[in-house]
Amino acid sequence: MPKINKISMDGFTGALMAVESFDGTVTILHGPGGCRNYHTFLSSQCYSRRSPDNFKKYSQKYFYWNSRIPCTYMDESDYINGAESKIEEILPIVKDVDGGVAVFIQSPGASLIGDNISDVIERLGYSDTALAIEESLISQPFSLSYDHTVRSIIEWKCPRRSKTRKGTVNLLGLPITTKAWADSLEELKHMLALCDIEVLTSPGSGCSVDSMVSSADAEYNVMVCPEYGSRTAEYYEKKLGIVCIRSKAGAPVGFDASEEWIKNICAVMGKDPSKALGYIGKHRLRAFNIIDKLVYNQRTKGIRFAVIADSSVLLPLTKWLYSYLSMVPVFLEAEPGEDLECVRSLEAFLDSRGLKDPLDKDITKAEPYFVFADGHMSETMRLMGVCKAGVDISAPDLSHFSFIPKPVMGAIGSMYILDEVFNNL
Repeated sequence: MPKINKISMDGFTGALMAVESFDGTVTILHGPGGCRNYHTFLSSQCYSRRSPDNFKKYSQKYFYWNSRIPCTYMDESDYINGAESKIEEILPIVKDVDGGVAVFIQSPGASLIGDNISDVIERLGYSDTALAIEESLISQPFSLSYDHTVRSIIEWKCPRRSKTRKGTVNLLGLPITTKAWADSLEELKHMLALCDIEVLTSPGSGCSVDSMVSSADAEYNVMVCPEYGSRTAEYYEKKLGIVCIRSKAGAPVGFDASEEWIKNICAVMGKDPSKALGYIGKHRLRAFNIIDKLVYNQRTKGIRFAVIADSSVLLPLTKWLYSYLSMVPVFLEAEPGEDLECVRSLEAFLDSRGLKDPLDKDITKAEPYFVFADGHMSETMRLMGVCKAGVDISAPDLSHFSFIPKPVMGAIGSMYILDEVFNNL
């Protein structure tokens, strides 16, 4: 079997998904229609907003019966003569149909033409409710582009700090491409609430642009995945003096990392973590009792696994599967845009246990039983016979549908991962 190189989502997709992550915000794609099709599907999959009673209003020009990511549909003439006339036409239509904040993202080709979208926005009088991300971000990793775009929207909103609300935080770095991200968000909010910590906003995870005003009053920011929130955290700290708390264990994936995540936050904020730790402990005990009564409760020992994920997820997931289930990592790959601290921690962990090989192997020769990756990759590996079972932990995902909460983060996320492992042995 030939070597398989994973094709990761690029910075263009990252910019589009970052805008789509804000509630009540409309992403306008300035480019050809071909660039729209996949991204409307991906956005709808990650953050569904469709309603059976609003279908007809999207029959308008530039929407063409699809509510997500209206597009200027540039053609050959536009690439020669410019397409500012289409920008002038689409903006009032979008504002009339959807209202809210409109954000222009240019396709890679359109960005070379030099249409001045910001000037058009100002000329039409929409400077308070529309903006353009002028850079072409396709060459950036998905995560860095996502982070940059979220930060750009916050900078445009320019929140001002009025007073510090003690015991409050903003959650940073949870992208909508995380599997069941809304359930993960609720899980993390619940864990923090048990420690008497209130989440004001979650930039890049379903909050509105208007809520960015209140984000300036948070006592701290809390990082989930640094690949998706480090630049945003830097803005808050430099402009508003809000320090970001991050865990050396990486994202709260697995019981151990979830405990470390909550203990670290409480240590900085002077809060009592006992209720949240008790909540995680209750799920840990439930997991133990279920595993203990299984006739094949030792079958995970020595099972080979591969993980392809963001470095902040790769680190805790690998450590947890190894220490908690005695599974053996045989192939590990971080998505582009790695967090260096997480990568170093993973390398140190592997080196201390004589497991350096997983970072250098070819997945087709590693013979993993499980592949933990985005839904498309994990299913492809299964269908090709590279692995016996795939566990999806992020988008894109074309084959798995969840009618019950299946987050990746926190105590419930740990239960989801265990459920997938033991039901696919």
